[in-house]
Formats: sequence, structure tokens, C-alpha cells
Amino acid sequence: MLTGFGGPRITHYVGLLSDAPAELAGILIIAATARHTARGPLQTAWIAMATALALYLVGVVIGVSSWLWDKDPFPGPADIFYCAFYPILAVSILSMIRATAVRVLWLQLSLDATIFVVGFGAFFWFLVLRPVTAHTELDFLKQALSVAYLGLDCVMLLILGVLLLTGVGTGGGRRVPLLLLGGFASMFLGDILWSLAKVRGYYLPGQLQDVMYLCCYVPLAAAGREQMRTIALPARATSATSDALARSLPYAAMLAAFLVLAYFSRGDIGGPAVVMTMIVFSLTLLLMVRQSVGLREDALIRERRAARMVEERYASLIANASDVIMIVAPDGIVRFASPASERTLGLPPEQITGRRLADLWAGEDAEKLRMFLTELAATSSGTVGPVEFRIDRGSKRCVFESVGSNLTEDPAVRGLALNFRDISERKALEEQLRQMAFHDPLTLLANRNLFRDRVQHALTLVQRGQCSVAVMFLDLDNFKNINDSLGHDAGDRLLQAVAQRIVKTTRSSDTVARLGGDEFAVLAEGIDTVAEIERLADALIEALDLPFKLDGMEVRVGASIGVALSSAQAGAETLLSNADIAMYHAKAAGKNRHVTFQSQMQDKLHERLRLEADIGRALAQGEFFLEYQPIVDLGTRSLLGVEALVRWRHPEAGVLLPGRFIQVVEECGQIVKLGRWVLKQACRDFGQWRTAVAGGAGLRLAVNISGRHLQHGELVHDVAQALREAGLEARNLVIELTESTTMYNTDANLERFHRLKALGVRLAIDDFGTGYSSLSYLHRFPIDILKIDRSFVSRLTNSDNGPELARAVITLGETLGLETVAEGIELEPQVAALLALGCVAGQGFLFAAAGSLEELSKSSFVAVRNALWTTQSAREELSATGRYRALRALARRTAGAV
Repeated sequence: MLTGFGGPRITHYVGLLSDAPAELAGILIIAATARHTARGPLQTAWIAMATALALYLVGVVIGVSSWLWDKDPFPGPADIFYCAFYPILAVSILSMIRATAVRVLWLQLSLDATIFVVGFGAFFWFLVLRPVTAHTELDFLKQALSVAYLGLDCVMLLILGVLLLTGVGTGGGRRVPLLLLGGFASMFLGDILWSLAKVRGYYLPGQLQDVMYLCCYVPLAAAGREQMRTIALPARATSATSDALARSLPYAAMLAAFLVLAYFSRGDIGGPAVVMTMIVFSLTLLLMVRQSVGLREDALIRERRAARMVEERYASLIANASDVIMIVAPDGIVRFASPASERTLGLPPEQITGRRLADLWAGEDAEKLRMFLTELAATSSGTVGPVEFRIDRGSKRCVFESVGSNLTEDPAVRGLALNFRDISERKALEEQLRQMAFHDPLTLLANRNLFRDRVQHALTLVQRGQCSVAVMFLDLDNFKNINDSLGHDAGDRLLQAVAQRIVKTTRSSDTVARLGGDEFAVLAEGIDTVAEIERLADALIEALDLPFKLDGMEVRVGASIGVALSSAQAGAETLLSNADIAMYHAKAAGKNRHVTFQSQMQDKLHERLRLEADIGRALAQGEFFLEYQPIVDLGTRSLLGVEALVRWRHPEAGVLLPGRFIQVVEECGQIVKLGRWVLKQACRDFGQWRTAVAGGAGLRLAVNISGRHLQHGELVHDVAQALREAGLEARNLVIELTESTTMYNTDANLERFHRLKALGVRLAIDDFGTGYSSLSYLHRFPIDILKIDRSFVSRLTNSDNGPELARAVITLGETLGLETVAEGIELEPQVAALLALGCVAGQGFLFAAAGSLEELSKSSFVAVRNALWTTQSAREELSATGRYRALRALARRTAGAV
């Protein structure tokens, strides 16, 4: 690279120019390495190296071109590129050192680098730079530039040595920095040798320095290839050779410094200073040897201590492990047992060691253990297991899981290594989870999954015999009212009592399950006739109809039962679905009964599902409307009031009566919303219509309220709002509730009834006589009217004891001071019988079906009321329920005449 020493230098440049293809190939490989390296300091290093080599190549081309034109190129344009080469190369090497900042011991590196730089720095200064400056006769600029080139070459070699110490490159290895050091060292040493030859005046082309110039790019290209290869490979451990070379560099630096000293002392070998220098150097070498020996001994001591700690750690782990670890000879004799054997097996290690393991195993799995040991002894590699063994330890049975390995070839073991783990608690938990997976946790009955499996199994057996299988679905009636009123704890106890009663009523061979909520199921196998399963269903209904005692009070729940019998074509899912459909039909038919599945029920179920899906739309689009049935005075046939009845104008099915959709609305949770709309709409319609009737202020409006609306807690607010918006007096409104609804949650209902009475409305019990009423509660309730159920009215003419039943209801009402209204009157003899018993108000198809208020205005009942009101309104007062006192007396005289 030096350019200031005469004509033969052109041969040197021609040699360099002839090596341009190799240099260009090296630059391309290094550039490719930079492109494939991940973004970061290492990529920066390879980019800078490619740039530096490219600048160097440009400088060589410019220098050779100057010599070809017979011009001295030193100093010249080529030196600009040579000077730029060094700082960029330094950036490249320093970036590589930076890439190892997270894994270099910087204190050790600093000491090694200092020794390396000082030792070899002295060597280069005294044997390279200083001779050049002493023997050249160049002018100051050329001399300074020549010395600068030599100095930079030496600095670059020192920095490359530091790079080798850091171990940059192949995952912590030193192959890449070693190749880089070899390549650039070849280039720089070629410059140094050429300079020394020029100083002494014996340079000839084709000597060693030119060979080094030609060969320097081979290791550089190899370094780039090595870096690209290691990008896709995992990090490898540093090779011993490269580590040894890196560790020897500080010692080589000391040797270089000693060589400098020996060089300058060559004229006075026998002098005291030289002798003492050699003695000190020898002592230093001996000291370093002693230090390395001591370090090796310390390393061996540390290794032995680490091995002992590992042994103690494993011994402690074995001693404190909960698993039992054993080493058994191939013949089954126990050679070692861990301390956990006493806690787990009940035997200390000393009582186990030396005995045959199979003889110690008390229980039915002793033979299974012998087979396990035989299989393990025959296995050459790998593990055998896990295998479960049961052992009787006193009165307790334990379950162990064992895994074994054949380590007879391992000199440290030479036996069968066994591991026993106590899994008794895990097996108990698995059994508990299995119980929970197939049984209802509240009633301990089978759950839906187990019941379905039992049904499938029963159907499989049916195909082999002559008997049938029957499935019954039971849904408790009115359970929600009890659960809401008495609380969930009481509801859970009621479900448990129901489950016990079902189990006691069914046969021991039947499967009873709780499907969820208040739904139960019974699987009856070996059924010969339909009558047999119907008798069982009757027995269940009778058993569940008896009262249950909860918190010191009696409650009643009925059951709607759906029955389905197996057939040749029906599978388990079909049979369960059929029983479910039959159960819904039982509820729709009036509850507290059983219904056997018929094929046509499937169509009714589809209709029910369609209605359920259409209810939301009907409420939103106003498809519900009201009709009104008149309530008349039985003696005079005068209008006393109306009862509002809801209808559904379905766009496809036409007008639907409440029996078709009310239960569906309740089960959909929309009954409160529908009840609120009925209440408001009825009050609004009635308030506007009554002004056209004589004495309209005395007419009453009866509105049915569901039990869920009553339990909802906002009924009082809804009634007050409806009255306020319609401008209707509270005394004109009658709230009708069924008998069963009234009797549930009596204390809470009593409080709600008093709040309603505080508004001024009238209260009526609908369908009285069909439910279960406590006379004490009935006396406490602020009831105004008892409505006699249509079943009692129909018995007046077709049953011998019909009049007595109706008389009992009417007499009860008179005793409690309540008015009575008969429902479902269809025949004139029924009117006469009711008048004779003292009931003077009623409604039914005999008088009129439900219709619009406009149609009612044209009826004879309104005309009679208008006539009576005109002649007697000035003389008579209205009773509390809206009847004229004079008309009541007239009705009684009419009944007497009849």
C-alpha cells in the first residue's frame, strides 16, 4: 500500500490488479453476508467491512492507473481511498465487538486487550515503525503518510486481536473472527514486509509480501460464508482449538515484548541486565505455569464440590419425595427403598430392603405386580407403565401408580428403577367427579346424561325380548310460585322431598332421574301393557298430590306427566322427545294429570313452538285485542258489569282464545307485560264506554291477573297507573285471581292485597272451589267476591249432589260477607237453581258470549239497566259490588215465585 519507494512498485500494483477478481468476489460475499444478517450491530459491521474493502479496491485501481501513465501516485488520489479504508474498517470491527456486549466479561477482556495491545504495540513500534522512520529519506509528507499507513496497519491488527478475544461470530464461537484476523493480518503484514524490504533496498516483485496480498481475500470470503451458514443454524459451543488460541494471545503478546527486549540486548547477551531480564522472564513464565496449575486444581475442586452438591441434592430430593423410589434386582429382591416407603406403604426402608417385593405386596394385585416386574426385566430400554396397583393397608385400601425403567446396564444402578405414587385421593376425586357427571348433586338421582344412557341400554335389551320400555317426564305444577315465595332453600328441600316420594312410589327396577329445575323422569322397563304404566302414572300423581311440610307449613304441588312407550322404530332421543311432548300436553290440558303420547301431538307441539316465536311480534305489533262478556243480574237480567277477556288476532291462525296461548306466554316470561297491557287497555275502553250506559258509574270491570304478575311486585303500581291514565274510579275495577295463586306465599300476598284495597279496587277469587283454600287465610284476605267455578254450575242440573256443592260455596260467601258470581251458565234451569240458592249474579253463554263493547251496547241487558235506572235510581242505592239493593230483593222474589 505504501507508494513512495520507487519504480518497482508498479510490479506490486500489477500483481494487486491481477488479483482484482478475487478481491471483488470477496467483497460480494461479504455484502451478501450483510444482506442476510438480522438488523443490528452485526449487520452494520458486515456492511462497513464491504464498504471498506470496496474503497481499498478503488484505491488500488487508481494507483495502478497512475503508474501505467508513468506518474508517481504517492501521494495521490488513491491515498484518499486508502485513508478512508481504515476508519470504516475500524467501525466494522468495533460493531462486531459491540454485538457481543451482552455476553462478554468486560473486566477480563479489558485486561487481555491491554496485555495484547501493549505487547504487540511495542513489537510493531520498535521493529516495524521505528526502522522505517530511521532509514527513509522521503520528504516530510510522504514520510508522515508512510508511517501513518504502517501505524494504522498495526492498530488494525491489534483491534482484530481484541475481536478474536471477544468471540464474535458463530453463536459465541471464534471461527469468524479468526478468519477475519487471518485475512486482514495477511494484508497488513504484506504491507509491513514490503515496507521493510523497501527500507533496506532489497525489494523484488513476487516475494512473500505479494503472495500475502494475493491470498488475503480467501479467509475474508470464508468468514462471510461462515457467518451466512451460522445464521440458519443454532448456536454451537466454542471449539477447544479456537478457545486455546484466544487464551494464548496475551501470552503471545508478552513473548513479543520479550523478543523486542532480546533484540535490543543482542549485543550484550552476557551482561547482568540481560541475564536478570531473562531470569525475570523465566520466573514470570514459571509463575504463569504455577497459576494455571493452581487454577486447574481449583477447577477440579469446584467440579468435585459441584458433583457432591448434585449428589446431596438428589439424595435430599429422594429422601423428601412423596413418591416411593425403589431399586429392585432382576430377581425381584429390593436393594434400595426411599424413606417415603414408611409413610406410603407403612413399612420402613430397612424392612423392605433385601426382601422380595411381590411378597410384601398384600392384596389382590400381587400377581399383577409380578407380571409388571417380569415385563420390565425383559425391556431393554425405555419405561414401562404407568400401571395401577391396589394394596390393603390395614382397613384402608390404597391405589398406587407405578412406572419402571430397566437400568441394569447402568453401572450406577444395575437394577430395575421403580417409582410408586399414591393416587388414592385422585381416584376418589375421579369417582366423585364421575358421580357428579352422572348424578344430580341435589337429589342424588341420575342426571340427564345417565338417564339417556339407561334409556339407550333398555331399548337395546327390548329388541331381544317381548316387553316394552316406557319413559315418563314429570313437571311439577306451581313449583315456581313456592320457590319464589318461600325462597330457594325451601325450593331445594321440596325437590329433595319430591325425589324421595317418586323413588318410593316407583319400582326398584325403575330408573328415576332429575333432568333439571323441577323436571323429573322415570324409566320403566319390562312393561307389558299400557294400563300398567298408566297405573304407575296415577300412583305418582296421587303421591305428589299429598301436601309437603316446609318450615312448619303445608304446601302442595301437583305433577303433569307425559308418558311415551317404545316402538320398533323409535330410538332413545325419539322416545325422550315423545315423553316431553306428552308432558307439555298434560300441562296444557289442566295440569295434575298424565297424558300418553299420540302421534298427532307432534303437530300440536310445532304449533306451540310457532306461537312461542310469534309472541314477541304480537306484543310489538298490537295483535292482541280485548272482548268483554257481560255479568248480569240473574233476576232482572240487568247488566252489572263486564269481564275483559284477551284474544290474539294471529295473522295465520286467525283469532286465538286464551286457552291456546296464555300458558305459552307465561312460560316465555311475557305474561307480566301482556297483563299490564290488558289492564291499561281494559280500563281505557271501559272508561270511555260506560258514559253511554245509564248508571255507568256503578258498573264494574273485571280483569284477570296471573299469579306471576302478582308475585312480580309491581301490580299495585300497574293498577294505580291504569286507573289514573283512564280516569276510572278504583271502586269500579275488580281484580280477579285464581284460588291456587291466592293461597301461595300467603303472607306476601296478604300484604299486596291490602295495598290493592287501599287503592279502592275490588278483589275476587276466580274458579273458587277447584283449588286448595285455607279458611283461616280466606277469612284474613280482603276479598269481596267469590266466583263459582263452571264445574259446580254444570252439576246443578246433571248431578244429584250438584246443588249441595254450590250451596256450600254460596253459604260460605254469605258467612264471610262476600258476594258470589256464577260462571259458565248455559241453561235456564241453572239460573233458577242459582236464584233458589241465593246467587243473584252470573255470566255465561246463556246470556252472551264475549264480544265488543259496541255490540254489548245494543243488548237487552243494557236496555234493562237503562229502564231500571230511570225508574228507580232516585230511590235506591247501589251495593258495594254494583247491584241495586231493590233489584236484589226483586231477584229473590222472582226466585221464590219460580
